[in-house]
Amino acid sequence: MKKLFLLFLSSSLLLSACGSLRIGPKGEGEYVTAESLVPYDENNLRQTKKDGILAAQKAAVEKVAGIFISSATTVDQAQLVEDKITSKSAGFIRHSNVQKAYRKGDDWYTKIKAMVLVKDIGDIIKQSEAEAFAKKTAVLVTSREVIGEDISLKQDCKQAIYRVLKNQSFSLINGDNLSQNNIDNPNPTIDKARSEGARFVIVADAQTNPLVALTTTASPFQTYRARANIRVYASNNYAVVAEGAQQQSGLDPLPDIAAQKSISAACEAAAKQLVEPVNAAINSAKVFNVTVKDVNTIERLKQIQDIFKDLREIEEYNLVRYANSSAYFEVSANISSPEELTAKIIRKYSVNFTVLSITPSVIVLSFN
Repeated sequence: MKKLFLLFLSSSLLLSACGSLRIGPKGEGEYVTAESLVPYDENNLRQTKKDGILAAQKAAVEKVAGIFISSATTVDQAQLVEDKITSKSAGFIRHSNVQKAYRKGDDWYTKIKAMVLVKDIGDIIKQSEAEAFAKKTAVLVTSREVIGEDISLKQDCKQAIYRVLKNQSFSLINGDNLSQNNIDNPNPTIDKARSEGARFVIVADAQTNPLVALTTTASPFQTYRARANIRVYASNNYAVVAEGAQQQSGLDPLPDIAAQKSISAACEAAAKQLVEPVNAAINSAKVFNVTVKDVNTIERLKQIQDIFKDLREIEEYNLVRYANSSAYFEVSANISSPEELTAKIIRKYSVNFTVLSITPSVIVLSFN
């Protein structure tokens, strides 16, 4: 029995030296390299080294957790799910070994190679997302609101848009207050929205001015007339998918309230014009099941996701499962055929893939 154990131990060490090792019959684990910097305490070097290892282990788990977060999950939701995993990071480390450790200025540097239970992390994240968050398309809401010659930061237009769209099948995210430059060139705003996981960006431009009374009759009321122009852009290709425009008046003894009423009314009316075309845009993408075999490492899995993220035709992607070094994705793309999607994946990037099979909805590739 002792000889068998020693034989198994020596075989395991040999395999670990080869790089990636899948443990268990279902391939639950992968080796992940991670680093950490912790404060150096010369009076307690033992604790410093321990802290460095724990911080590096947490970094390894964070690396895996970040890969499994759905691209359709909002930034805040993703953080909550990832925190749930990393708060118990030690439970997802089967074992680890220190590759480098030394003092670096006022810090202690540690580099480890850890066996991370990838399958367990993926299963928990998928369960957490299913239980806590309805999968909704993220739509970022931004606006520029002007009263007379002054920029308003009250966000009355944004609030009106929220009231109209709050019950739709997509998730609204509060975005920035815009400048005239953002209105003239919305591309930087769209790029930022894409990096934050938003599929669409609402860019609202609302302006209101007081109306001059046509009669000499004194009135305690002040009237403002607002004009709202709203565009919705697809963050993947900058295309305008919906537009709304409306003018409305606001009446009140207080000028500020009259201005607020006019902006709210104009933006609410314009936002109602967005509902149908935005929903149509959300449902326009085709869904493909993409399998990539022989991935072998978390770093290569991340590389595949970066390809999906950068391709403008891809609206959303979701890592459904990763086991036995095979990654299974759901990919929503505005593209005519699976052959075209496959060609774009292969041709645009310096990654070697072998095409194993293609059907109308399924693509199977092998990572060379």
